[in-house]
Amino acid sequence: MDNSEDRVLTAYVDGSYNDEIKRYAFGCVFLAPKGEIYLAMGNGSNPETVSMRNVTGEMLGAMYAVRTAMKNGFRQIELYYDYEGIEKWVTGAWKTKKEYTKKYADAMNTWGKEIRIVFHKVAAHTNVKYNELADKTAKRGLEEGNGVPKILPLEELERWSE
Repeated sequence: MDNSEDRVLTAYVDGSYNDEIKRYAFGCVFLAPKGEIYLAMGNGSNPETVSMRNVTGEMLGAMYAVRTAMKNGFRQIELYYDYEGIEKWVTGAWKTKKEYTKKYADAMNTWGKEIRIVFHKVAAHTNVKYNELADKTAKRGLEEGNGVPKILPLEELERWSE
């Protein structure tokens, strides 16, 4: 039986940055419809985007989350974030003044034709459980990440249990 709730993936994304090593990272927390929780992380140090610090990581996390939802056959993603540009560049509420923010908005809008992306702003560092976990995962990504990982089936991602 195809339950419509099974077609929606919830994801929390966050970014991090370490000035000493000039690296940004992202963390994603995926809440699967049947209750499983999966984590993904990655990092980068592209000289063209490192100046945006943790914002670059957060954009990468949002893109990774949407691509993961698409690859896993979801029709909708509920995307929770704490940096408002994640939504405002996509909706056009903010102008995309840098090449990377333009590429981000273009990619998200293109993917938005294939999957419904519902944005949810959460306040940073206010004990929102899965946003805090996304933050911790992004910090792990600074050291443990190895670039941007390939998009995998959810079941192949790191499983998290409380």
